[in-house]
Amino acid sequence: MRPPSFLRRLAAAAALLVALPVAGQAQGLGRTPREAAPKTVAVLYFDNNTGSAEYDAMGRGVAAMLITDLSGVPEIKLVERDKLQAVLAEQKMQQSGFFDPETAVKAGKLLGAEYLLTGNFTARSPEIRIDTRVVRVETGEIVRTAKVQGKEDKFFDLQQKLAKELVKGLPIAVSPEAMAEMEERQAKNRIDDATTMVAFSQGLQRLDYGDHIGAIEKLGPVMLKAPESAIVAAAYAEAKRRSGNAAKKQVREGLKGMIRKWP
Repeated sequence: MRPPSFLRRLAAAAALLVALPVAGQAQGLGRTPREAAPKTVAVLYFDNNTGSAEYDAMGRGVAAMLITDLSGVPEIKLVERDKLQAVLAEQKMQQSGFFDPETAVKAGKLLGAEYLLTGNFTARSPEIRIDTRVVRVETGEIVRTAKVQGKEDKFFDLQQKLAKELVKGLPIAVSPEAMAEMEERQAKNRIDDATTMVAFSQGLQRLDYGDHIGAIEKLGPVMLKAPESAIVAAAYAEAKRRSGNAAKKQVREGLKGMIRKWP
């Protein structure tokens, strides 16, 4: 028969084992996919490989659309487009070819992202093709590539396929509810054809560059072509707001100048 002291030690050891977390849980490694910390992702402007300057702004619009699409996925923490624009402008990287992994990684580090979504597009009427990469910033490793191709007048279909392909390229387990939320967001921001997408992107570029009147002029017709698109309406409203603020500032500065001239 074992001595009582041995039994007491055995019971204490068992209690200690019960109290200890499963290996890895203390570091968050034992979490379920829904509980895991979200991955920080930056969507960079897509490169224009069409050979036509008309499409130069489109990469900006595609990135904005994807940021909006993916922002409803709790497993992903998106770098906001305003921060992306500010960092790229500060570093004078607006026209960089982000499909190049080295350039993409540099941008990713500045943005504090763990993963990058980069891409480029080519168009040969009536079709358009978008190639994408998912890059791990820490190592520069390309963890996934994907391609979507289709008719220019079926751009919304391409957008839906692209977002799903990019989500698959990230090391996350996305719930069916999150995928449904993403599809709902896509429907609310729907732009049906590439021509309208180009016009939206050009308006967005003017807004980013501070040409608020130009943005309004470009986005107004887009509002008519995509009247139910929330992202278009938001961009148009922002352009009007900034234009109004700029006009008010101009009036204030003018009044200050007049007052200084008074005897």
